[in-house]
Amino acid sequence: MAREGLERLIAEPAVRGTADEDLALLTLSQLDLEEGRGREVAERMSGFSWHGVPGPAALLLAADIYMRLDWFEQALQAFDEYLSGCPEDLDARRKQGLVLLMLNRDEEAERTLISTARREQHRIPATLSYLALLEAKRGRLDESLHLLLQAHDLAPFDERIEHSLLRIEALRVRLKRAVSSGDTAPLADLVPGMASGMLHLHGYGKERADRAAALWREFCSRKAPGGRKPAIWAASLEYLVTRVGPHLTQDQLASEYGVSASQLREHLQELESTVGSSDLPPEDLLASTAYDGEELRKTMRSEEIAEVLSLLSAELGSMDSPGDAAAWVFERVPPASEAERRELEEFTGWLWTVRHRGR
Repeated sequence: MAREGLERLIAEPAVRGTADEDLALLTLSQLDLEEGRGREVAERMSGFSWHGVPGPAALLLAADIYMRLDWFEQALQAFDEYLSGCPEDLDARRKQGLVLLMLNRDEEAERTLISTARREQHRIPATLSYLALLEAKRGRLDESLHLLLQAHDLAPFDERIEHSLLRIEALRVRLKRAVSSGDTAPLADLVPGMASGMLHLHGYGKERADRAAALWREFCSRKAPGGRKPAIWAASLEYLVTRVGPHLTQDQLASEYGVSASQLREHLQELESTVGSSDLPPEDLLASTAYDGEELRKTMRSEEIAEVLSLLSAELGSMDSPGDAAAWVFERVPPASEAERRELEEFTGWLWTVRHRGR
């Protein structure tokens, strides 16, 4: 019934060459994909072009269709346009990160997905799964496994996550067997990877992750870590290497890693009594803290600008020129540099033009 209505609408002479035709074609394509008619959709979309300026709903629908066709360049273009007007849509931002990953633009994908995960407070399994895919692609299987375990805890009945977990674990075990020359405890291997992945998610730089790995190697050289939960050791390790400077509390870290605060404190005490930070190679703590702080500052700055730009979209209709739009933004987020000023002026000017083009 829905198909017949859409086909009749598309055939109407008054609809042809309008935005209504675009939306009808996209909706029909979505219906075809759900019914397994991928070839018909590919033929239809190969000649598709917008009539006028597409609205947010049409852009989002197009992005989803392009993703399902594996036309990632087109999907990215649609997501970029959509998010320029709706920057707070984290679901679209997450999918944009996946598209960037599929296009092998891994650094951009990482920035997008980590920023999204932070704003979601690491509570959305899809985002964690995409980050796990990125880590697996880089060969960092321990980090990938840890992220998938987090996702699985949040969505224990998701068959896709379960399948990914089994594949990553099988690959990880197979690789370790191939390169292992001794009886290395799997738990000892997992801990530094977990800590590294979580440190990155929490905004710390590579230096801090390297410091955690060095501390863990020193600890394992002195005694075998006990227990069966690497996440407890990883949480304790993160606290030990971040407590000088901005850091999460023990209770916050316990929640992030999905362990109890009392377990974290017990393992932290064992780490401290076995090997202290003084046993590590010397580190420029001031420089390291400054680097970590700069990464956190950049993330906060980006989120602040995104919030102001999302508010701008509701005000553009009352502004007479691109200069008015830029001035409105600058009143709320003064540019930190001349380069940032130029970038914001160009972007707000583009937003103003898009909004007023159809008038």
